[in-house]
Amino acid sequence: MDNLGTIVLAVGALGTASFGIVEALKWTFVGLLGFGQIKKLLGKPVMDALRKAYGAQYEVFLKAQYRQGRKTGELPKTIRQGVRVGLTPDTAPALATQVGVIDASDLTDVASAVQQGNTLTEAQRNLLGRFELALDARIDAALALANSKYIGYVRLLASAVAIAIALLVGQQIPDVDFLTSLIIGVAAVPVAPVAKDLASAIQAAAKAMTGG
Repeated sequence: MDNLGTIVLAVGALGTASFGIVEALKWTFVGLLGFGQIKKLLGKPVMDALRKAYGAQYEVFLKAQYRQGRKTGELPKTIRQGVRVGLTPDTAPALATQVGVIDASDLTDVASAVQQGNTLTEAQRNLLGRFELALDARIDAALALANSKYIGYVRLLASAVAIAIALLVGQQIPDVDFLTSLIIGVAAVPVAPVAKDLASAIQAAAKAMTGG
């Protein structure tokens, strides 16, 4: 059973290495996996507000920050602040419809007052607060979904890398057949996060059974 623990550690190391290889490719399309979920869930009105706030190249900034962190980092704040800056009488009706908790004409009045530098009434401040709260919830949901998609895609790619490495190495070892290499590659990624604990459990069980 000690050998089994060693095998588990080796398989886990292969999975960890595969994750590392995929993570090192974040500068490629890999780093943007799941990004489309943000645009899809937030919708065109939010994207239009971000364009108004940051200019035509707004998506470049979002993608750069997405590569650095999806639910953390600067991306959530960039989106929130961008929509607030991009809230104008022109974008307000579509934003109100997209968020769906306030009347379009009321939000337009608030946007007009902000644009003109007028002091908001208590009712307008409350309305703006409801809009921002609903917007924040939608942004959090979009980033969470994008992060979930990213993790899923990365695991899939890491599995492919692990299988490829296992098959390549297996070809160099006479006693290892194709099926064994394939099984090792498939098991590598799921086992990686728990490999150390699993190996320790196996070794502890082996000592207990042998009385060591």
